[in-house]
Amino acid sequence: MLAVGVDIVEVSRIKRAVLRSKRFLHRVFSESEQAYCLSKRDPFPSLAVRWAGKEAFCKLHPRLSGQVRLREIEILAGDKGRPRMRLYGRTAQAVQEIGLSDIDVSLSHAGDNAIAVVVASIR
Repeated sequence: MLAVGVDIVEVSRIKRAVLRSKRFLHRVFSESEQAYCLSKRDPFPSLAVRWAGKEAFCKLHPRLSGQVRLREIEILAGDKGRPRMRLYGRTAQAVQEIGLSDIDVSLSHAGDNAIAVVVASIR
């Protein structure tokens, strides 16, 4: 069986959150995600699409609600720029307990919108 999560966010919303409080960056994004996104001329689309990816992940399964810490979901550029997701801590443990595997993420942004889809298998 497959599980699917999707999320869309306005880039401007994430930009406002980052500019309002640097704590937002550290609470939501790993050091590697921050380094990657902040190295870009305009980091906000990359930050927003990762936010959408984390939110889409949370929508994969109802039991993930309350179990997930956004910083424990890391979305980085993998081979040939294809995004890959790494999970840590309590979030990784919840995924094992639920039986999610083969998690894949797709990210896209255009204009002021960032969208992500996350797909996983459920054992």
